[in-house]
Amino acid sequence: MKKTPLYDRHVGLGARMVDYAGWNMPVQYSGISEEVLAVRNATGIFDVSHMGEIRVKGGGAGEFLNWLLTRHVTGKKPDQITYAVLCSADGGTVDDLLVYTMGDEDYMLVVNAANKDKDLVHIRESLGAYKQAYPDRPAVIEIIDESDLYGQIAVQGPDSLDCMLELTKELGLSAEQREQLEGLKRFREMWVPIEGEQREMIISRTGYTGENGYELYIPISRTDHYWDIFIEAGVVPCGLGARDSLRLEAGMPLYGHEMSPEISPLEGGMSFFVDLEHDFQGIAMKDKVTRRQLALVSGTRAIPREGYEVYVNGEKVGVITSGTFSPSLEKGIGFALVDLDTPEVTEVDVLVRKNMQPFTVVTPPFVGK
Repeated sequence: MKKTPLYDRHVGLGARMVDYAGWNMPVQYSGISEEVLAVRNATGIFDVSHMGEIRVKGGGAGEFLNWLLTRHVTGKKPDQITYAVLCSADGGTVDDLLVYTMGDEDYMLVVNAANKDKDLVHIRESLGAYKQAYPDRPAVIEIIDESDLYGQIAVQGPDSLDCMLELTKELGLSAEQREQLEGLKRFREMWVPIEGEQREMIISRTGYTGENGYELYIPISRTDHYWDIFIEAGVVPCGLGARDSLRLEAGMPLYGHEMSPEISPLEGGMSFFVDLEHDFQGIAMKDKVTRRQLALVSGTRAIPREGYEVYVNGEKVGVITSGTFSPSLEKGIGFALVDLDTPEVTEVDVLVRKNMQPFTVVTPPFVGK
């Protein structure tokens, strides 16, 4: 199994380690519920160094990505980050990702760890298809796997900005950079030079928990130094278990659950992030929508697990794609993928361990900030 640069730190903190997509990662430290509530009420820190970073640069890179992804990446402010979906030609989902602008015709795609290798293959093959389809467009493009160059730490929670500002000196931020951080908008990035390092640290504000949050992309050899700064300041370390519960509470999708090669972004509740007014590789999805998403909250403490069947008036209409116990609500919550013609109802039944359990249909997120 692969290890992040913080593996020894996790073991030293007593984390329970698990195999996640070939990485030896912490699933929890003090406990999933405790870690979820720490992020909901104050600040938690996550090691997300297993995420992949793919550089796409060169003449025509922006136009290529516009065609490759469900949203435009060009025509935006230099510090703006774009969330988009990478699709196959038939409209199925290859991955969801973030696009960082690194310079003129220079972009970094932050992709899911489990998908990085196949994403690289797909992007390279798609570049060939793009050149064939648009021979008149310049496309002198490099596609480079830079995943081994970065460690990544996510600082999440309502107090995350205060935490970052209190650690300005330790993080090496100047007075001007501190002010820039304080004013950093959602889905924006800033750059911080690190003494002795050619590669700068990137600080962004995106998040995957529903709370305010910041990501630090750090030269890999310095990751432990920055992790220690937050741990020594008393920030709660959190594992993958809490991260999954938090993202579901926030109503955010997870690849392999709400999106997959068989589930398009339009079916998986991601239509807001699909611009059907522009020509992109997966636009065929618009004619293949046969299902839709429901967000469900248990009327009891029943937990809707992935694959559990969903019923309306005694008739099976779909299955659960993600489900968990919400520490914030103290109830079971989940997403379901149901037939497109499922009636508009306020309640459904989920078959939980051979027993029908009532669930209320809600509008996500399940838990607000």
